[in-house]
Formats: sequence, structure tokens, C-alpha cells
Amino acid sequence: MTTNTHYDYIVVGAGSAGCVVANRLSESGKFKVLLLEAGKSHRNIILDMPAALGLPLENTRFNWG
Repeated sequence: MTTNTHYDYIVVGAGSAGCVVANRLSESGKFKVLLLEAGKSHRNIILDMPAALGLPLENTRFNWG
């Protein structure tokens, strides 16, 4: 990873608003946009399975509140 990468915009948080803002800024191709999200990737079946929707709320690994 290089340390001298430059971005026109840095969007912090990939929630619903952050993703929309980053998408809109990058649509034209005029701007270089970095979208940051906290934490590492959590590939876990309870996050991908709709029937397990409530399970992550009980786990501090997924629910930081």
C-alpha cells in the first residue's frame, strides 16, 4: 500500500448516507473518493442470513452500541 495516495474526498462511514454520498461523488469520474468503514470484514453466516437478523445485536463483535 502506498502512502502518497491522494483523494479529492474521504467519506467516513459506509452507512446508508455514506454509501450514497461516496457513490454520487464518484459517478462522474472527476473525483477520486475513498470510503472508510470501521473494523475488519466479518464474513459470518448470521450476518448474511435474513432469518438470523436479530442475532448480531446480542454479540458485541457486531454491535458496538
